[in-house]
Amino acid sequence: MSTIYLKNTYGIEKPAIGLLNIGTEETKGNELVRESYKLLKEKSAELGINFVGNVEGRDAFSGKIDAIVTDGFTGNVFLKTTEGVGKFVKRSLTESFTKTIFSKISYLMARKPIKTLSKAMDYKSYGGALFLGVKKPVVKAHGSSDSLLFEYTIIQAEKFVENKAVEKMIEEFKEQKDSK
Repeated sequence: MSTIYLKNTYGIEKPAIGLLNIGTEETKGNELVRESYKLLKEKSAELGINFVGNVEGRDAFSGKIDAIVTDGFTGNVFLKTTEGVGKFVKRSLTESFTKTIFSKISYLMARKPIKTLSKAMDYKSYGGALFLGVKKPVVKAHGSSDSLLFEYTIIQAEKFVENKAVEKMIEEFKEQKDSK
């Protein structure tokens, strides 16, 4: 589903799909992860999935992975941890650049790259989580969403609908089923 979504929404022809795990070896993880690995490895060529194998959380932002597959609980823990790291980095940079007069002066030169980094790490600008595999577009926002996060979630939902992501997934699944 993520392959179809990324191809149709972002134009990524062969998105790299990784399975979130505690290690890259195929024998790692709990039973659900090991069985998911086997299925993805076995069916990826047939289904047109560019499955790159198990990935650790630290690989998520390497630029080598386009989507990470995981169960809902683990995914939510990972997502909230990532959000916390973003807040920590932003707070640490702010504190570092306000300690002394020299750090304040150096901030003037580094301000633009820091703002760019800060924006890239702000989870609020990404909106909610897309639910793939349902018959209608569903985007879930945080229970603690503020107006900014909710605005971006609505924008994301609009894009989800405009790109006809659900319809394209259904179409693709029908084609795969018919070709068997």
